[in-house]
Amino acid sequence: MPELDQVKFVLRLPPSLHKKIKRRAKTNNTSMNKEITNILNDSFNEKTTAKVLNDLVRRLEKKRVI
Repeated sequence: MPELDQVKFVLRLPPSLHKKIKRRAKTNNTSMNKEITNILNDSFNEKTTAKVLNDLVRRLEKKRVI
């Protein structure tokens, strides 16, 4: 992304959340900035984790698996 297409934003985080993001960024071999951007982008996706899980549960219930 060209620099002109980016906005700098200062964010205060509790130390525990900072640690979680730092750990996840390391696991995903990326920067904390990129990890936060990925998390935010994912949160705006049409199919969030909760929706995917709810859809899966409905399908399993329909097939009487659970």
